[in-house]
Amino acid sequence: MSLRSFNSPPLVAMAGATLAIGLPMLDAVLSSSASLSLLKSLNVAAFATNVIAVSIPGRIDGPQDDQMRKGNLDPTKPNATTSSSEGSPLVGKEESSAYSLNHSRTLVNPSGWAFAIWGPIYLGEAAFVAAQCFASDATTSILLPQITAPFVAANLFQSLWCASFRPSYGEGWKRYISVGMLGGTAYSLSLVHSAGATAMANDPSMLSYLLLPLTMHFGWTTAATLVNLNGSLASDESASPRSLIALGNSSALAATALGVGFTVSQSAPAYGLTLAWALAACADGMSKRIPSQSAAEEQTLAKAASVQEKLCWAGSFACAAAAAYAGLS
Repeated sequence: MSLRSFNSPPLVAMAGATLAIGLPMLDAVLSSSASLSLLKSLNVAAFATNVIAVSIPGRIDGPQDDQMRKGNLDPTKPNATTSSSEGSPLVGKEESSAYSLNHSRTLVNPSGWAFAIWGPIYLGEAAFVAAQCFASDATTSILLPQITAPFVAANLFQSLWCASFRPSYGEGWKRYISVGMLGGTAYSLSLVHSAGATAMANDPSMLSYLLLPLTMHFGWTTAATLVNLNGSLASDESASPRSLIALGNSSALAATALGVGFTVSQSAPAYGLTLAWALAACADGMSKRIPSQSAAEEQTLAKAASVQEKLCWAGSFACAAAAAYAGLS
């Protein structure tokens, strides 16, 4: 039996729901009775699981992301570069045609340079995971019991996203499973941020400051959840341009509201700057969007893309201003 047989949409959805429901119980157990050695081991294992899951090829964004990072993909020629997603035990010989529409129809599609943020996020989280293994018990006893459960959950949710953001999930309700997994990742990381902020106030150690990449990860997955949601709707051929525009505009406004509100209320400039980065990338993406294959639809979406670009730029500046205010307060 191959790993691919375990990558079933109902199983993955059930795993995500179980993780969401069980998170409070897991947090209660780990924050009250787990040893520091167990907490450290769980953090290492969860992060390693995430890294392995991300490295498995075959995700819908795999070929495009790889080529964008190399600067080889011309957004005006979506078929200029092709890449195989075979070779993954989770994928097999599936095609990504189920999501081929989303690049031209979605109004929330960041430019490829935005994904460079994954570098500092993963390097920073690797530094945190390594540092917690060698930090003094006096430091880890304050921090780890509070953040281990949501940190583990965030890594598992992202691993489930890697399993669900694949061509076999491109139809019906299955296309929205990945949205739920990214949302779970963002929510779990919000809990890590809240606990980490409290720990930094009580013990401003180097280990606490290494939580900064986790706040960036929280901000990025907040935006990525909205990107994923818009892409999932855009991949549905029955979705009308009006619904795509409504979701796109509301997503830009929601990202701005979250970026400004959370940044100011929680004094989290890293979160605001990350949302500013994501919104700027979405604005730039609208200036390079691939035209829809439908002439009638394209006429409507092209006008909407111009409005969306302005909304995203405005949101980016607002989040950056909120980050500056929080940092100077």
